[in-house]
Amino acid sequence: MRGARPPLPRWVNIGLIPLANVVFALLVAGMIVLAIGENPLSAVRVMLAGALGDSEGIGYTLYYATNFVFTGLAVAVAFHAGLFNIGGEGQATLGGLGVGLVLLAGDRHLPFAALLPVALLAGMSLGGAWAFVPAWLQAYRGSHIVITTIMFNFLAAARHCQLK
Repeated sequence: MRGARPPLPRWVNIGLIPLANVVFALLVAGMIVLAIGENPLSAVRVMLAGALGDSEGIGYTLYYATNFVFTGLAVAVAFHAGLFNIGGEGQATLGGLGVGLVLLAGDRHLPFAALLPVALLAGMSLGGAWAFVPAWLQAYRGSHIVITTIMFNFLAAARHCQLK
């Protein structure tokens, strides 16, 4: 009978496993690019030049990555607390809406130094309110948190729909 395996060294968990994952992902993506008849190395060069080749590319990369980073951090905080928060995308969307509405409504009435904290509080409040409904449904009605937060992401993303 085998005993419990000893834990992996820290350098393996922090360095080697993520590196192996990236190499594996690049190999699979390279095989797909090769299967459609293109050179994988040329595709990597084009991606790197587009994302990091000049200041505009770096700016766009940071612009689009910021939402992913903060949404990932929000999911990580909830996960460390023993909870799932699949609704980070919708919460970020509604939080951004709260910030935008306060900035648009208050720019003529308050200086920016006073308006910024109010806008941040509005964003946190609206994002938190968006998370409150699925949390309440789970706590008091027993609904599945993953399903309800995914549905709420869809509702938040449907902000462009108009009633006729």
